[in-house]
Amino acid sequence: MRQLTSAFCLGIASLAFAQTTSPNELIKSAENLNSAADAAQEMLDSNLALADSLASDSVVFEPVIIRELPEILASLPDTMPELPYNPIVGPWVFSGYRSQKDRSFNDVVDGSNLNLDQLKSSAWRENAVVPDWLHNALTQSRISQDFMYTTMVYTPHTIQYTYWDLPVPPRLPEDDVTLGSYIKNLNLPEIAIADALLPEFEQQKKHWLHKFNTGLQFSQAYVSKNWYQGGNNYLALLYNFYWDVQLNPTYHPNQIFESTVNYKLGINSIEQNAVGRKYSLSEDNFQYNVKYGFKAFKKWFYTLTGLFKTQFFRNYKTNTDIRTASFLSPGDLNLGIGMTYSHANAKKTFNMSASIAPLSYNLKICIDKDIDPTQFNIKPGHKTHSEIGSSGEVNMTWQATSNISMRTRLFAFTDYNYFQGNVETTWDFAINKFLSTQIYANLRYDSSSDFNISKWHHWMLKEILSFGLSYSFSTK
Repeated sequence: MRQLTSAFCLGIASLAFAQTTSPNELIKSAENLNSAADAAQEMLDSNLALADSLASDSVVFEPVIIRELPEILASLPDTMPELPYNPIVGPWVFSGYRSQKDRSFNDVVDGSNLNLDQLKSSAWRENAVVPDWLHNALTQSRISQDFMYTTMVYTPHTIQYTYWDLPVPPRLPEDDVTLGSYIKNLNLPEIAIADALLPEFEQQKKHWLHKFNTGLQFSQAYVSKNWYQGGNNYLALLYNFYWDVQLNPTYHPNQIFESTVNYKLGINSIEQNAVGRKYSLSEDNFQYNVKYGFKAFKKWFYTLTGLFKTQFFRNYKTNTDIRTASFLSPGDLNLGIGMTYSHANAKKTFNMSASIAPLSYNLKICIDKDIDPTQFNIKPGHKTHSEIGSSGEVNMTWQATSNISMRTRLFAFTDYNYFQGNVETTWDFAINKFLSTQIYANLRYDSSSDFNISKWHHWMLKEILSFGLSYSFSTK
């Protein structure tokens, strides 16, 4: 057999030499011929060993058992045994792309040929100390992953699920740390809902809003007759009354109505003068304002305004019997037709209304014959004087803080020959519900007053600072 093999190899070598035209190709053909001879020799040795084993007497051949088909079917199990999980079988879940590495499944498997040399190369090993069994397991896992990745990229229709289509796994509920959860865990006794409900009733509408304030402020002093600086005893009282009634704009947005009554009385005690009087009046003023209108557009209203003003008690010049004022002497009546702008902020702490009356009627009254009517722009011998002109009025209220408030009223009238203006401002500083401090200032301009009687000329000013008892309430 060896001679036959040598002859066969020599014939192949001669054929290769005959067809070779270059030295390099001749050397390569010789190497291939040696490799083929070695492989043929190994195959021949294995065949000879097999033949020697068959010829020995130690080999015993088992008889072949032939079974019928029904017997084979009866021996099969009822269910097919489960195969071990293989990640290449699927179903696959596509959870996103990964970066392309240097190797891929196509680099390892070329068609149907398996490149074992590449698998055994050092490029696939983690390091030199990894054992063979772990290296083989990692190699199998990488081949599976590369195969799945290649399939997902080039044949995506074979993927059954995507990551976002998978059902959400159940989770334990998060701990509830709210106040409601704490109360539920207290195991409080249950209360019937019917017992906790309030009885049904119809809410009463407040069509009228009120603001009321009244107060009595005073100051007092006692001076002994032998006081080294001298001086007089005195007692000063100031009483004020304020009541404002307004139609609720919430229920009547298209109408405006406001009625205000204001009265101030100030009494000062004095030493008995030459005419025997022991007191004098520093303030005596009654005033009533009324306003009514209906909405024109936005915050503007067509309005009719009215004002009446007088005092109740007699008053005299100091140390004389010359009377300066009494009931309806003077008295003022004013009626106007025009428009009013009304505004209030969101918190209702600031309110303002401004009225303009292009057509206004003003009446001056002096019914006391002992009072000179000319100081009120009334002709001598007459008790009244009528004027037609224009008027304007501005009212503002401001709740600066919870215990500080301010209200201001400005009124002006002119018949285009005579002008009268009046500004009244009151600041209230509430100490508590029954004690307060008040600052009142009244600035007046009257073009009919005597220009030479004072350095103020036509301007007049009155200011009062008082402290005392006070009571107020408001439904606004």
